[in-house]
Amino acid sequence: MVDTSPRLDADLIDLAYPCALDAVADIERRHIDARLAAADPAVRRAFSDTIWQVREIMGRLAVLDEHAPPPELERRILAALPDRGARRSTAQISSWRRPPRRAVAIAAAVCLVLGATVVTMRFVGSPASPTAANQVELRPDARTVQGPVAGGGLLVVDVSPGLGRAVVVFDQVAPPPLGQVYQMWLVGSDGQPRSAGVLKELPSADRPFVTGIQSGELLAVSVEPAGGSDAPSTEPIVGVPLP
Repeated sequence: MVDTSPRLDADLIDLAYPCALDAVADIERRHIDARLAAADPAVRRAFSDTIWQVREIMGRLAVLDEHAPPPELERRILAALPDRGARRSTAQISSWRRPPRRAVAIAAAVCLVLGATVVTMRFVGSPASPTAANQVELRPDARTVQGPVAGGGLLVVDVSPGLGRAVVVFDQVAPPPLGQVYQMWLVGSDGQPRSAGVLKELPSADRPFVTGIQSGELLAVSVEPAGGSDAPSTEPIVGVPLP
């Protein structure tokens, strides 16, 4: 007998898309984090992988934004579009597997972003782009700053002021206490910290955390309750000024 009962975790992966784009409210994020904590490890891993992949795509797009598309790009895209009169096939999807409408919209937006990246690179004729982290490191204005983390380890940040991106890596930093998370903040000249993201996992050389920055800001990390905070609730464990 086939089990057709609803799966409580069926839509968690869909929710990774708006989470990666910071398109959920704080209360929704805390609810999602609570569900993830009780979810199967494979679901948590898939959620984390989706977050990383979406942010990697957005990091690559930051480089494409700096270059004007070739004049023939629009013509080639229009020529590549399918005939509007072509019939579309439809498929039945069981109700328990149908993702929320908002998740579908967000996922479609991400797919559009990815598609635009692929189409642009194809028509321009450039080789496959490096990772978002490598794009920062290869910039002529790239600089590396680092600072000791309270409790041990280092925060290492590769920064490209011209690109407006920073690549964050933890070196021998212990995980946060149980039930808490590391949260990254950017502090500008007004002295008001704004969240750069809740770190679901420790950023490593293989899977760094890439974030947008402005030159001269302070990048800091604090320990916060699971799900993160609207403003820092503890003293930072590390902070480094960005060039």
